[in-house]
Amino acid sequence: MIVVRLLVLGIFLTIVPYVTGTLFRRMNNGNISPVFCWISGQMVLWAGFLAICVPMILLEQSLTLVCNVFHVFQALLIVMVVFIEKPWKQRGSLKRCIHEKYKGIRNNKAQTVWWLVFWLLLCLQWVLTIVLAYDEGDDAFYFATATAAEKSDAMYQVVPYTGAYTGLDARHGLAPFPIWIAYLARISGIPSQVVAQILLPLALMGMTYGIFSLMAHSLCRDTKESIPFFMVLVEILFMFGGYSLFTAENFLLVRASQGKAVIACIIIPFLLYLLMMLTEQIQNREKFSWLQWGLMTLTAT
Repeated sequence: MIVVRLLVLGIFLTIVPYVTGTLFRRMNNGNISPVFCWISGQMVLWAGFLAICVPMILLEQSLTLVCNVFHVFQALLIVMVVFIEKPWKQRGSLKRCIHEKYKGIRNNKAQTVWWLVFWLLLCLQWVLTIVLAYDEGDDAFYFATATAAEKSDAMYQVVPYTGAYTGLDARHGLAPFPIWIAYLARISGIPSQVVAQILLPLALMGMTYGIFSLMAHSLCRDTKESIPFFMVLVEILFMFGGYSLFTAENFLLVRASQGKAVIACIIIPFLLYLLMMLTEQIQNREKFSWLQWGLMTLTAT
């Protein structure tokens, strides 16, 4: 049973965002990686969830209604992918992209070693995220809010510290990230605390390093053998960047499931990467794509 629940959560955190992100496959002359599709698709889903959830919070609607409407939204996006991208005609593109990247790494032993170091450090961070308990005071509010929404079906109408019903907390109601955690818990059947503190940080951490890998491929285009060294350096900076409670590094390792951490470690870096793509297009005097402007708008939302 737990395997099925983990599989469902994994589908909604990886497969659904990736499929949605294939809508942007035509950006940058079609030179788009699977990592970019995954992250851009998640940006679209987050923007859609924000547009759906916030009005319903202010109207004091139920979490069940939010879940149902968001399911319809995701279904419409998948239908768009089927009719626009025709994935059955591009089934070999993902395999070909992975093969080309693996071939380049396999022919360079030093690059292979650096990539192994990168994955070992990433797995270490994942393991520490699972087995260690961090003392973070904001979790007592945000994760308790997600649990209260999941159990009571009411959003921001329960005091997270006591469980007592109260009026609408409109101030925090404009931040739907805890409700998204409650949504993931509802569809997977896994408690909100487990999703927020153990499972979700694994995906968010992967997205963070995925964005930096996109930046590395853009910055090190002429020296691709230095990309894994760049990624290892980024990992080291994150692992030893907890010198303050308010650094992006601390947010990633300790507060990964809080909305503020997602802004610091995922949304802002991805916006910077999109601006890097835009700058490169300006230098090459290429025509701007409306898909790129749309993705930037959704990410900033």
